[in-house]
Amino acid sequence: MNGPWIFALLPALALTASVGPGMALAVADGPGEGVYLSAGFTPDPQSVELAFEARLDATAEISPDCHGYISGSMPDVAVYYNAGSFPLILSASSHEDMTLVVNAPDGAWYCDDDSGSGLNPSIRFGEPQSGNYDIWVGRLLGPGSATARLSISELYSE
Repeated sequence: MNGPWIFALLPALALTASVGPGMALAVADGPGEGVYLSAGFTPDPQSVELAFEARLDATAEISPDCHGYISGSMPDVAVYYNAGSFPLILSASSHEDMTLVVNAPDGAWYCDDDSGSGLNPSIRFGEPQSGNYDIWVGRLLGPGSATARLSISELYSE
């Protein structure tokens, strides 16, 4: 079992161990971005700028309760959240009407169109679980290119 693979694993372990309570770490860039957050993270909100091609109908692919068109089967952002006593609030903003589709750690799907300010989507987990939140930002009015900002907060929705 001796081999160079252990040396490749050490930087990842050190990076994981350095993310403690109140810390945030974005580790990837572009589609499928990974964000690791612990309760009390700063700065709040954490924002991720997205550019994507919306092509799958969320109503047909996920649930009749989900609206809009999402980019594909892989989430736009995967958030690993280490929960505490704060709520977890996911919201998106854009110059057009967007939607949110979230697969939470409990395996349930959560979808929203306009619960944020104006036409912005927002999903609030009052007592969030620790684990992976797979997030898709969708375009309400049909397939096409879109840009949006995803905000992850414990304080407020955009």
